[in-house]
Amino acid sequence: MPLTCLLAMLVVMSVLMAKPADAKTFTVTSKFDSSDLVPGDGICDVSPSQFVILCTLRGAIQEANALSGADAIHFAIPDSGVQTIEPNTELPLITRQVTIDGYTQPGAKQNTIEKGATNAKPLIELSGENIASGASGLQINGPNSVVRGLVVNRFDGAGLGIVLLALASGSRVEGNFIGTDPSGTLDRGNGLAGVSTVNSGLHTIGGTSPSARNLISGNGSDFPDCGVRVRFNEQNVKVAGNLIGTKKDGSSSLGNSEHGVCMESDPIYLLNGSVDVTENTIAFNGGEGVQVYGSDASNYILSNSIFSNGGPSIDLGPDGATPNDPQDPDTGANNLQNKPVLISATTSGAKTTIEGKLNSKPNRGFLVQFFSNPKGNEGKTFVGETFVSTNATGNVTFSFLVPKLTVPDGQKVTATATGREGTSEFSAPRTVT
Repeated sequence: MPLTCLLAMLVVMSVLMAKPADAKTFTVTSKFDSSDLVPGDGICDVSPSQFVILCTLRGAIQEANALSGADAIHFAIPDSGVQTIEPNTELPLITRQVTIDGYTQPGAKQNTIEKGATNAKPLIELSGENIASGASGLQINGPNSVVRGLVVNRFDGAGLGIVLLALASGSRVEGNFIGTDPSGTLDRGNGLAGVSTVNSGLHTIGGTSPSARNLISGNGSDFPDCGVRVRFNEQNVKVAGNLIGTKKDGSSSLGNSEHGVCMESDPIYLLNGSVDVTENTIAFNGGEGVQVYGSDASNYILSNSIFSNGGPSIDLGPDGATPNDPQDPDTGANNLQNKPVLISATTSGAKTTIEGKLNSKPNRGFLVQFFSNPKGNEGKTFVGETFVSTNATGNVTFSFLVPKLTVPDGQKVTATATGREGTSEFSAPRTVT
């Protein structure tokens, strides 16, 4: 290949691989709350001195809003330990794509525990203690944005921790402590929900990796509210792998004042979306573990650990246990999917066999998941699942052998059924004998 052609190819490749010229990283070096001097000049600087450049979180957001690129906000505040940023007024609405990464602060550490707890060490705390009642922590209206590695607390009154608004489609909230102190053990709740999404979709709250796990606890300190509230025409929102209502150990109580996860929608706004609530620990909340209210959307509640909440672990509509009906023709939240009926749960040797039946829509497939519990119709420990298909009359029986472990005598087992229209409430419990 001639040298000139090779050089031309290298130039083209470098242009294609480079970041957009207007995408910048702004590094916060001050925990004060001053505004940027010249938003849009590409330099986060709040200091009038030509010899000192200081960047605040407010200034970094102002710069990111003024530019069109996919910007990033990092942290390098020079002091050791937790750095608390206390805005005096509400921070600017985030209107452009931006990644705010608290784990860039020296000494901060992401979670490495595979399941059920977090050992994350966030060192950037965003506190609403000095701000007027009703202000929220971060309000995001820029698509594909990311908030990671922050402690967000004490935004009181009608204040929310993190809000994802209509134009924030595709955004992620991961690896944060929302409603607790930086140790993840003390209640520093926001006035309303910890995370709230409104009229948007494709969000992920948490994720499948350990580092994405949020701790969302202690919220609703002023008005009863949920840890995570998903509202109106949400589409394809994932709430996955979080601790909702516990301390960072995943087993001690630090509940949100109302429900763990709320899914609310209205037929006027609904755009056939769904919410996936998967592999979370949802415990010690004042109301239901998961409440689905209002719509015929299909919401999937799978493989979670849900226990010790003030109300039902799953409630389809705010009305307590929903009775089954023949062939399941009714409508409502998750179309009021019928739940399984467990007939027996017996242990022989090292194996536990769970037998039951399901009546629902005819000639349909359903995923039946099984859980063990010390008490009641909740779902503390996921123990396995099986796929079943109903016949022409809507009936199917099943016999499931719990793999690898024995559920002790005296424990309770429960089950849910999930079809194309969403997940049921938990079945009535059956005691293992």
